Amino acid sequence: MYENFPFKIKAVIFSSILYIANKYLIKIAEIIEEKDTEEIREWITRCEKNFYKYFFPTGQKLEQNEDGLFYNYDIISKDWIQKKTISSLVPIYTGLIPNEQIPSFLKWILRWSGTEGKNHTAALPSVDVQEPYFKEFTYWRGPVWVNTNWMIYLGLLKYGQIDAAERIKQGILELVSNHGFREYYDAYTGEGLGGKSFSWTASLVMDMIKNTGIGVPSTGG
Repeated sequence: MYENFPFKIKAVIFSSILYIANKYLIKIAEIIEEKDTEEIREWITRCEKNFYKYFFPTGQKLEQNEDGLFYNYDIISKDWIQKKTISSLVPIYTGLIPNEQIPSFLKWILRWSGTEGKNHTAALPSVDVQEPYFKEFTYWRGPVWVNTNWMIYLGLLKYGQIDAAERIKQGILELVSNHGFREYYDAYTGEGLGGKSFSWTASLVMDMIKNTGIGVPSTGG
């Protein structure tokens, strides 16, 4: 099926999550004293080696990437899908971004999170409200999701961007306080949308309140 399927995309958000998941698998292996982690470490190494190659136009050449954002990669056309979505910002969660790139990333995060007064809170919508393809009620084309905000929040903490992280946290807390633990939220009004009593929304808000700041675990020896 893979050989013949005409739609093949390397997704930056799923690769970012896979990278962190593998880091935590190593951590779990250390806790249970499991020594055979070679396959997990191979996946981590592959991601570290290829992350910029596949998701950052011009590869490691930061100065040649006009907007400094990450994009999904179309394996069939061998080109990037240059649409700015929340996926473009989630890589800060991985810790793979060099420090010199963080100011550019922070600029986008602050714009996205409502510094220009268009968003209900500072929580980031899944597409910047200023983009022409923003859709207020269309699932991942506009609404605010707690899970992606949580990833960016942890990434900001990892890079010492405490104020920006706190803005996102307070935005999320306002949404759930006034509109409940919903699946996602209207970026303009804060109205809760989708499923009610949504468990991942609740669990990630609990993590923010506890302020664990775990970020990205080390891979150990």
